[in-house]
Amino acid sequence: MNEQFAPADARNLTPQPVSAAFSAARLKPVFLGGLLVSTWLPMIFFVWSSRLEGAMYGFGAMKAMLLFLGTAHVPATFYFYVDKDFSEIINSNRRRYIYFPLLLTLATALIFVVGGTPVQAYVLIIYWSWQAFHYGRQNTGIYSFVSIATRGTKPEQTERLMIELGTWCGIIGTFKILGLGVAPAYLREPFEGLYRFGTFAFGAVLLASVVVYVRNFKRTTPLLSVFYFTLVCFFLPVFISTNIAVAFFSYAMAHGLQYILFMMVVSLNFAPQNVRHKAQLANALKLLGFMVILGFVFYRGTDLKTIEFVASSGAMSKVADFIFGAILGATMSHFVIDAGAWKLSKPLQRMYMGKRFDFIFNRNSAVDPG
Repeated sequence: MNEQFAPADARNLTPQPVSAAFSAARLKPVFLGGLLVSTWLPMIFFVWSSRLEGAMYGFGAMKAMLLFLGTAHVPATFYFYVDKDFSEIINSNRRRYIYFPLLLTLATALIFVVGGTPVQAYVLIIYWSWQAFHYGRQNTGIYSFVSIATRGTKPEQTERLMIELGTWCGIIGTFKILGLGVAPAYLREPFEGLYRFGTFAFGAVLLASVVVYVRNFKRTTPLLSVFYFTLVCFFLPVFISTNIAVAFFSYAMAHGLQYILFMMVVSLNFAPQNVRHKAQLANALKLLGFMVILGFVFYRGTDLKTIEFVASSGAMSKVADFIFGAILGATMSHFVIDAGAWKLSKPLQRMYMGKRFDFIFNRNSAVDPG
């Protein structure tokens, strides 16, 4: 999701009426509860994965499903391009939504074909740090949604700051967790040092977040409190283990499930009542198609070089490198597209998202799930 997600002013959103079946009273608690489940489920699963494996029936299938969904959330972004209501936003900034994503995808693909190992390593390090930043921006956006839904106002700046500082600590820690395996030798010690610094800094952020919470206690709600500490601690797995399942998959898959939930709302909660069911089915199939078909390409495309006949052929290896780079570039394009699509300080985006998330922004139908 977005990198600048918080609405500039919730009062500027013009809510649209919804049918009884999709009333705010039903949608709001389901949506907010779904966000919590989508965050906690992969976190708990991967943090405890070493203990669950062999002791939990269906562990392998559950792991594969979470990994697939965590990857498939990226092509879910393509739904915007088949939504006629979003076309005005695309046309208002074709460089962001069309030209730059195409250029970034192609350039990254070519780098992995003709670029040397050091260049590729730097691209991966930049990608992983940008990815963590993208995760953090989605978290601040989620907290803005929950704050508006539960207390009718945007979050306090200090609350957002704690979530953002936790994100920066996560980025610092990511250099070791994901980057150490590809980094040149001269970067390994600095990455270790950054990880140690990030560990202490994250501890300080956790303490500061408690102080901020106490100061704002009279303005919070039970549900908002749960979201606050969940999102502040989002990157905690980075600092409790160096096992990739714990230190990366736990929160990466949580991010993916969160995004899928948002895109489900975007695709389903939009139509006038008289055409809702037919249009909803069509849009659900579009979103599902992108996630299943392109999701499989994203999920398995990076493993082509592990196939023997591909690895043994120079030409096929280059094709595999191109596909790997293109997937990487397309994923970074997803960061760029989302940063614009969910930027609710822009009138067109505010109107588009306000219509789909009217059950959040419509104060007349507000229900406090907290």
